Amino acid sequence: MKKYLRKIFIIGCSILIVFAGLFAQETEEKISTSEVVLTEEDFIKNNCENVGDALQTITGVYINSSGAISLRDVSSSKVVVVLDGQRLNTAQGGGVNVSDMTIDNIEKIELLRGGRSAQYGADAVGGVIRITTKSQQTGSKIVGLSLKTTFGSYNRQIYNFSNSINYKKISSFLSFQHDTWDGDFSYIDYYDNEKNLINNNQSSFNIFYKLSVAIDEKQQINASSNYYKADNGACGMIDNLTPEAVIKFDNKSYNLSYDNSALFKDFSLATQVYYLDYETKFDNPENPNIPPSDHDNYALGVELSQAGTLAKGINVIYGYSLRNDRIQSTEVGDKTRNTHSGHTSLTLNKKLNNFIDGIETALALRYDSPSDFENAFSPRFSFSVNHSGDLNLALLAHITKSYKAPSFNDLYWPQDAFAVGNPNLIPEKGDNYDIGITSSISGISLSANYFNNDVKNLILWAQDPAVNNLWTPHNISKTSTQGVETSLTLALFEEMLVINGEYTFLNARDKGPDTNKHNKYIIYRPKNKFDLTGTFKYKTLEWNTIYHYIGLRYTNSVNTKWLESFNTIDTNLTYRFKIKKISYNSTFEISNILDESFMRVLGTAEPGRMYKISLGVNI
Repeated sequence: MKKYLRKIFIIGCSILIVFAGLFAQETEEKISTSEVVLTEEDFIKNNCENVGDALQTITGVYINSSGAISLRDVSSSKVVVVLDGQRLNTAQGGGVNVSDMTIDNIEKIELLRGGRSAQYGADAVGGVIRITTKSQQTGSKIVGLSLKTTFGSYNRQIYNFSNSINYKKISSFLSFQHDTWDGDFSYIDYYDNEKNLINNNQSSFNIFYKLSVAIDEKQQINASSNYYKADNGACGMIDNLTPEAVIKFDNKSYNLSYDNSALFKDFSLATQVYYLDYETKFDNPENPNIPPSDHDNYALGVELSQAGTLAKGINVIYGYSLRNDRIQSTEVGDKTRNTHSGHTSLTLNKKLNNFIDGIETALALRYDSPSDFENAFSPRFSFSVNHSGDLNLALLAHITKSYKAPSFNDLYWPQDAFAVGNPNLIPEKGDNYDIGITSSISGISLSANYFNNDVKNLILWAQDPAVNNLWTPHNISKTSTQGVETSLTLALFEEMLVINGEYTFLNARDKGPDTNKHNKYIIYRPKNKFDLTGTFKYKTLEWNTIYHYIGLRYTNSVNTKWLESFNTIDTNLTYRFKIKKISYNSTFEISNILDESFMRVLGTAEPGRMYKISLGVNI
């Protein structure tokens, strides 16, 4: 029955796309698939509760069970996440949990694929997630208030509150979210037996506050703080369940910035100081031989930059940054890393009156000097041409070098019964290039992007006979990845109906010296990923349906085991109305309509069909 319904859905969508092409009207121009921007409209359309929900809607993006993000062929530790200019990645290693970040705080999310070390330094091998928070509620209200409650399957309860104040030159934004659920859903194990997952409960709250003061029309000061606290069950893998384990998070961040749009002549000044205090605790009472672990990560950052115009069509940016990373860990110990960085970029713009309207070239350079490994020089060159008219065209290309620093876990993990770190590691180095084209005409927009990414000195954890067969990292491997990302959007009947399809082909191979793994596919990187979204809007009613396809993924490096491809369909219906200047909204959502049983990662369980209803009011 499920397969029959899936076939009907796919055929119906195909007919709809063909039909849509005949009647398409005006639509927005799309940027390259290597750069994607999500706004509040996208968050509402996909009924997102957190940043992870929003990013999951982008093809080629993978969010694992811990909320860490992967792009293309690279792991979450090689994707930099930046919130209001402050880098959230810590030196301990691993990725940033984007699923912990409530969407109510967020104004915009920018996804920048490909090597970005020239702008963002270490670890930006796969790309950068740039997140901008709200400064105030949209509109001219002096005081704004928003309340939202969400109830869903497995006793999911989410309570949101936000308040904005705009008075003369001062504005503030405050938000609070409390999120709980039992999480003990049923799943299908390796032998097609239905079982109940236990100890998957979650409870968290998130408080965010931002204050903005406009000194005058040129100068502004922003101060913000975020506090996230969670107490979750850690159920473990389905073949190694941990029904009593707990994991706790206690994260604090503080950010202060000063911006002057015209310090002198045509040059601006941007300054920022931020401090991160992230604590993670894990305890499994079932195993008294392993004591509880506690990891405290601290980071202090200072950013200074200026931007200006040297001459007509010639723009320059330069700056300096200092980052102090420190960890106090029961496993890694007390470690410190200081990184001094200088960066600059030069952009040349030339307007033309021919078929080509304009040409832009940009060169970015960054030099990082860390205290515990070799210095790194990262260049990036970009080129673009565009044509506008009834047919809009743009060609974009990037060539870049990037690197990943060895993490504290890679370098200093103490020898235990399973693993040991390697203090002799050197940074990974990546060579990346992209070339893409975007076009739009009469309500149809199309983007296609080809990319190639080669990584050398890849840090790979593997069992080593030299250290009693313990798992340990070495710079012994390299990877080569090519792929194509495409996006097609059709807008019909004055955008009453919008259809978007996105497809990614990925060929990610291991090019290391091991003959058993050489030229094999990198684990958990599907060759094919497809997303199809349909949005219907009529007055205050909006209906979204999203189809996801994830292709076969190998689960071991020799490609003898794999997870089958899977399909899911989600839908949500939103109704908005006003009564005496007070706005109300309600959303009903069904996830995994066909109740598919699948695993994103081997050994993890995923819930089946789930329901969720949200009620909100804006005053």
